[in-house]
Amino acid sequence: MDRHKQLYLLSLVLTVSLLIFVSAWMLDWGNSPTVGNRSSKASADSGIDGEFVTGGGITVTRSVELIEAENRELLEVYKNMKEDNPDFAGFIRITGTAVEYPVMYTPYEPEKYIHMDINCADSEDGLPFIDARCSIDPDSDNIIIYGHNMKDGSMFASLISYQNKAYYDEHPVIRYDTADEIREYEIMSVFYDRVYYTDETDVFKFYNFIDASDEADFDRNVSQYLKKSVYDTGVTAHYGDKLITLVTCAYHTENGRFVVIAKRKQNTE
Repeated sequence: MDRHKQLYLLSLVLTVSLLIFVSAWMLDWGNSPTVGNRSSKASADSGIDGEFVTGGGITVTRSVELIEAENRELLEVYKNMKEDNPDFAGFIRITGTAVEYPVMYTPYEPEKYIHMDINCADSEDGLPFIDARCSIDPDSDNIIIYGHNMKDGSMFASLISYQNKAYYDEHPVIRYDTADEIREYEIMSVFYDRVYYTDETDVFKFYNFIDASDEADFDRNVSQYLKKSVYDTGVTAHYGDKLITLVTCAYHTENGRFVVIAKRKQNTE
């Protein structure tokens, strides 16, 4: 299947899912006897679990059959994308944001997609890509994904908004699917940092944690992540948990970076 058609189909599946979600929420909102006192805010990010809670505390349930059907369609699209381009590692999406892209993995050519699209054509935006030091079969303890901070707000530019706790409250979950699995991650830590010089040894280099040597090593790195966070998300991780780290450029200092770290939810194992 042509890759443009695959991306179109993927976008269509996601759009239909969103429309179904919104319709269910509007039906619930309109039928409530307390409609005048309820918040219009709903948590779309919890849709994968089969239900979401509106601002008024009313739970709307999406059927397991519907969710499974949507996921089967998505996995079929991912499978086709993987067959057409073996560099395809997964698809990342943060509901209600501009983050909705294929993720690439080329350990033999680490920055292949820094300025290339999924059709291997030149692209200023490029695509999010996984750190070449990571493994995806099996998964490393921490999969690091890089994406540009584009001036038009595309790619990973919107990650910077996580500096505000209110934005996190609206978007606490990252969806990162592989060609084989539907996955969800809870955001654990967000912080500003930078790339350090090689001779700077007495510093914590967040990008060097890929696989823990043991439980103490895992706990030590997680502790550093939590300590750096701009605010407390209430989420932590324990040895055996799997993490993803999203990284984009930031301009608060030379070689600045903005970092979002999330833990895979156990119920999506």
